[in-house]
Amino acid sequence: MVVSDESELIFTIRNNATKIVTPDDSDDVENDTGDDETKILSLVWKNGKLGAAYFNFNEKLLYVYEEVLDLAPLFYMTCAIYREVAPKFVITVGNMNEEYVKHVIDVVTSVSEETTTTDTVRTLPPNMFLLRCKEYSFEICRSLLCDLRLISASEMSEAEGEIHINSLLNFDYKCSVHAAGALVKYLDKTWAHFLPNKDELQFLQVTQVSLRGHLLIDWTTLKALQIFQQCSHDASFKRGLQSSNREGLSVYRLFSSSCKSKLGQICLKNILHKPLNDIHEISKRLDFVTFVLHPSNQDFVESLQDNIRNLSDVSIILLKIKNSRATCRDWRILYKSIYHTVFLRELTAPYQDACELLSEFYNSVTMELLGLENSMNNAIDFSDSKNSSRPVIKTGFDESLDAKKLRRQDIAQHVRAAAGVAAEQLPDYLNECSIVYLPEMGHLVAINEWKPNCDPEELKDLGFQFMFTLRGTIHYKNPLCLELDENLGDINAEIIAHENRILQRLSSFILKYNKDIREPLRVLSLFDALIAIAKVSAQNNYVRPALNNQNMHEIRECRHPLLELVSNFEPNDFCSGNHHSHIKIITGPNGSGKSVYLKEVALVIYFAHIGSYVPARSANIGILHCIHSRMQATESAAVRLSAFMIDAIQATQAIHNARHNSLILLDEFGRGTTVEDGLALLVGFLADFHKQGNNCPHILVSTHHQSISDFLPEDGVVEYLKMAHSEENGTLLFLYKVAKGVSRSFAIKIAAEVGVDASIIKRANELFEKKKTVTPLVRCESYPASVNDSALIAFLKDVNIPEPDEA
Repeated sequence: MVVSDESELIFTIRNNATKIVTPDDSDDVENDTGDDETKILSLVWKNGKLGAAYFNFNEKLLYVYEEVLDLAPLFYMTCAIYREVAPKFVITVGNMNEEYVKHVIDVVTSVSEETTTTDTVRTLPPNMFLLRCKEYSFEICRSLLCDLRLISASEMSEAEGEIHINSLLNFDYKCSVHAAGALVKYLDKTWAHFLPNKDELQFLQVTQVSLRGHLLIDWTTLKALQIFQQCSHDASFKRGLQSSNREGLSVYRLFSSSCKSKLGQICLKNILHKPLNDIHEISKRLDFVTFVLHPSNQDFVESLQDNIRNLSDVSIILLKIKNSRATCRDWRILYKSIYHTVFLRELTAPYQDACELLSEFYNSVTMELLGLENSMNNAIDFSDSKNSSRPVIKTGFDESLDAKKLRRQDIAQHVRAAAGVAAEQLPDYLNECSIVYLPEMGHLVAINEWKPNCDPEELKDLGFQFMFTLRGTIHYKNPLCLELDENLGDINAEIIAHENRILQRLSSFILKYNKDIREPLRVLSLFDALIAIAKVSAQNNYVRPALNNQNMHEIRECRHPLLELVSNFEPNDFCSGNHHSHIKIITGPNGSGKSVYLKEVALVIYFAHIGSYVPARSANIGILHCIHSRMQATESAAVRLSAFMIDAIQATQAIHNARHNSLILLDEFGRGTTVEDGLALLVGFLADFHKQGNNCPHILVSTHHQSISDFLPEDGVVEYLKMAHSEENGTLLFLYKVAKGVSRSFAIKIAAEVGVDASIIKRANELFEKKKTVTPLVRCESYPASVNDSALIAFLKDVNIPEPDEA
């Protein structure tokens, strides 16, 4: 017989003594907030317009993007949304022959956005699903979206629910509505496929999101700049497991170590994924960082962090409350987060005018949330709940409930003596028994098995009627239990039902105002991330950047934020736009710091766009539209693209999408083909931008093609820079400073310094000089002399070649 774990242990009798024992607080239910987020993305493209929506399985939240223009053939906005969402599953409406569907397949199947397949025939990847146009038409999807019932609006009528949905979403964005409705229908149809052992499909809230105000940056650039860098586990048998990956030397690791909460780390990751180009939003973050760094605010900031560390993601808990599955631990975590949120509101009150973000948080804590915290505090006794498997209602909260609890206590006192008598009736080999209560069966005597395979009927003669065995414990019914059933009746069940009614009313209140709970937590998680950024800025002497909309960058003594942590670093200046040149072409020997210079400039500008201080002596940063790069090319047999083809694709994206306020990084473009072809392509690429004059994007190029200056003369748009060096006793010394001019390559000298054989170096110098002077080559002495004709004929005469067998 299977019995529910909802049984209540009344007391245990041990060694002829009665001791009240209650179940321990259940820690079996793990908090799911630490799991990796699983998302499904829905995309609908029609006539150059893109609609997108995604569902977060962990949070049970539906996010709908505003409709945006997305032009063929590159569909850059699709790539940007896919990178930003990082979904596990993708759905779209269409057929395999459509150009857009082919592009989505390429994005999903590629390791990152720098690669795409050249096959004309695509194979649908296992995590992508193609929906039929007739079954998922716009009218059907719009109707389903209008009828969507949210957990927070469960008490509304059908008409009120439709009005509520219309207030959350703009139904004029037809592609977005189509994508969201298709996602709702698909999830409803295939929910058991995704989560077969979980609850039914439910939506906690619908949120409209936008790409407006975001700096566009592809995944290739994020990897090249080491914003994120996941490393495999040191143990080889754990490599390949998602949970075994760890963060290497990266910008995320630099900042995340100072975060105090899991919410802060998640928010930091979103900040780094989504840099801004809204100067007002960036300034809000910078103002808060400035506030944090002011010495007079240190005590407040420390108190802020001490409370933030007690916050948790409550999305999963809210869903458990909706399904009446929340444990006492869940209620305690929820109340703890709400309590510290309310406390921080009081703590922030004197500082709310100091910066806009503090004022935003203060105003986000609504009166409904204050009332909710007060109701939970008055209703639930969290001190008693530690010893219970479910929340305990406080004494004095409900008179009727208190009366029932007093009645149970009075009856229990009278039967203690009787319970002791029952224990004395047990055989000598039994020294312990317990009295438990099951709503289905009443009171029972529970005795642990006294030996393996013992006979439960041994106690029948003592008046113990065997009922069932569960987990090594034998349950009996005896006259004492019948007396308890008669006197107590169903008082325990009545108390549980009464408490559940109170919790149900409280749950409805919580779900109704779930947005009032989540919004302050969102701002506080941003606080945690920005405080971490501020701490790193103070430790590494970063400065606050000035921001402008004049498309001008002036950075003095900028540094690489990661490399300066592991070695001495030489700072450099960067100026572009206004009266400065837009295209910087940098030459220099291998290892002289060309690539590092490109990255440090890009990182300083990137830091400014996430609202961080920057590693420089001073910085005036222009607001960018996007950042493109050609710095990394990861080849793969599965993708079937060479390194040069990947370079060409990345350069093409820059040509099609770059604006006058874009930043383009080219690190040795064209090195995967012949010198002549690579130089010709690079010159053609730069000439296309050069003709735009002052509307040219900001371009940084590192190259070994010194002859490029013959094709692109220096003027107000193009400027040639080199990595400075010096020679000491024949040894090349890199100064890692940027100077004007064009540098030699010094490839042969560098090869000698790294240990290439002297004879090879000597011959390479001879070949290099002969090529410069266009003179005939002299055979190397170490080569064997050729054999003359007469000696060869004499040798062949002496060769004995046997006759072939006639057979």
